[in-house]
Amino acid sequence: MKKFLAFVFACTCLLGCSERTDRIEKKLESYLQEDLKFMVAETIHASGNRDGLLDEPYYRVKDFRLFEGAAAEIYSAYAEVDFFIYKDIAMHEKRKYRYDVAARHWDRYLKVLHFGKDSLP
Repeated sequence: MKKFLAFVFACTCLLGCSERTDRIEKKLESYLQEDLKFMVAETIHASGNRDGLLDEPYYRVKDFRLFEGAAAEIYSAYAEVDFFIYKDIAMHEKRKYRYDVAARHWDRYLKVLHFGKDSLP
């Protein structure tokens, strides 16, 4: 009986701890929108106007991966995203994110500026 209860408990923990892929992706989308808004607001605050910004700043998800098995015990997903906000400057910001399984949220762990325009028109 103890083994059965231990098995049921383990199954419940596994099912309760895993999160659906579509929910993880929706959380990323929301997080990226907030990051983009913050980047634009920060630039406007620093310059005092939005003259140097694109009319519609945007981002592109360059890499998105889901991990399985032992690789997904701590972080279950990874995303690399390029943000484009400047009109006349050929520069963008690359940010990397990972999805923390225990906390159930995205964690931004790298921000780097790169020179160059968007590769897609």
